Amino acid sequence: MTQQYDAVVVGARCAGSALAISLARRDWDVLVVDRDEFPSTTISTHGLWPSGVARLSELGVLDRLLSEHEVPFYDSVIRGLGHECRGGFTSVRGFDKAICPRRIALDQAGLETARAVGAKVETGTKVVGLLGAGLDEDPVRGAVLADGRELPARWVFGADGRGSTVARSLGLAKERPMRGEMSFAYAYWRGIPNDGYGCFHMEVGKVFTSVPVEDGLHMFIAAGPPEMVHGTQAERRRRYLEFIRGFPETVSLDALDRAELVTEVATAPESLMRGFFRKPNGPGWALVGDACHFKHPGTAQGIGDALEQSAYVAEALSNGDGSLDGYEEWRDDRAAEHYEWSFAWGRFPRAEQEPIFRGWATDADAGQDLRDCFSRLVEPSTVMSDERLARWFATGQHAARN
Repeated sequence: MTQQYDAVVVGARCAGSALAISLARRDWDVLVVDRDEFPSTTISTHGLWPSGVARLSELGVLDRLLSEHEVPFYDSVIRGLGHECRGGFTSVRGFDKAICPRRIALDQAGLETARAVGAKVETGTKVVGLLGAGLDEDPVRGAVLADGRELPARWVFGADGRGSTVARSLGLAKERPMRGEMSFAYAYWRGIPNDGYGCFHMEVGKVFTSVPVEDGLHMFIAAGPPEMVHGTQAERRRRYLEFIRGFPETVSLDALDRAELVTEVATAPESLMRGFFRKPNGPGWALVGDACHFKHPGTAQGIGDALEQSAYVAEALSNGDGSLDGYEEWRDDRAAEHYEWSFAWGRFPRAEQEPIFRGWATDADAGQDLRDCFSRLVEPSTVMSDERLARWFATGQHAARN
């Protein structure tokens, strides 16, 4: 007899494992399926701000991650156009620093935690369709695997990323598109001194990110024009190495020469980072993580958003009337300002924005608001209020005249 699950979660990475953990703890019979084998990696900026670290702790994933890896916690430096904004974050449920574990470590810790609380897991297993059309008259009733098996379930959750099979099977359109102008190239290094900070370094036409990851490794991200990631692997590697030598204030040339590049250079073209919203739920189904909504990875809020969406869905289905009627409104309200803000960070700084960088560096309250905006404690409109912008640009004009 075919088993009936309470939930089939399609996608076993951070969004899917978080949802599986939350549902399994509520005594749901959960099956998680993913086409990939684990441990494995995926393209990602993989940062977690204090709010995300707090959520990871509540799931039990943080303790597992820290038991298996040396994960440094860090504060923030934002450099740009001749200015520097340096400091810590406001505490969120006891956590006041960020982390940036590689996905091969983070996703494995999440999946192991899901198993430990009772979720069943099948990796190397591809979902190719759904049982039911996801409509009132024909709700989703399960998933179909590539080997022909059918998995009946009360709910099917798509946690399977931007190219979601669940979303495609339901015919869901990408709405409210946005795009940036950067392509990314990144790799991991051993032997870079850890000064306790993750750094965004932004200049006209280029952005460099330096952040400690785990187990003594460091990640350097080069954000440049689309052509930076064109050509052969050797050409992309050469451009990447030339790029990161252009930020000696953040990583000295001596440190680079002493360090070891330990991975190939991974790349993400601009076309891979275009934003959208999808309808997030319907009869018998819901989406979480990048399948549901994708913002520009320049603000590194995607994992935190996935954890929050998974928490919302599990809570809503386990309490009250057990419906997700408020999910879309909650998601849209929460994402409203941060969606556009992420794509502002997905465009290169311009010289005329220098007063903004000066303002962040010299106005302590603004600098704190900026850092806390990443944790969603502060809205972008507060960081960049009309009053602040007027004051900063007036100061800049005065400085230019003198």
